[in-house]
Amino acid sequence: MTKEIETKPFGKMVIDERQILDFPDGILGFENYTQFALIEENHESPFKWLQSLTELDLAFIVIQPDLFAPDYRPVLGQEDLDGIGLVSLDEAVVMTIVTIPNDNPQKMTANLQGPVVINPKNGKAKQFISKNENHPVRKMILDNAPMEKV
Repeated sequence: MTKEIETKPFGKMVIDERQILDFPDGILGFENYTQFALIEENHESPFKWLQSLTELDLAFIVIQPDLFAPDYRPVLGQEDLDGIGLVSLDEAVVMTIVTIPNDNPQKMTANLQGPVVINPKNGKAKQFISKNENHPVRKMILDNAPMEKV
């Protein structure tokens, strides 16, 4: 089934209802917002959007961390995973929230300390705090990207 939603980045769009995620505890700092759609502009872009279904202006850019930090694995307790119906992190889709500075998009960062963990089977999701203190809140995404020649 499909649903028409209003989005901050793309205006009105039709999504598959399987793209709707339930965040029972909201997202850190936005606990009152529990329904988000995971949307993408196109299949080529590594970035996706978490768009609130109740607040048009609330949308987060997210990226899968293995695209720029291949060894990243958040440290979560089993009770954390149980809360969204996961037996193991291997069953999950892990995303990180991206911050893009207006004055210098090349310095975009991802929050490895606060991953968003999605159970693709039941649509439940939660933002966690990784128990690995070596995971930075602001990891440069383009650190390992090849530099363009001018």
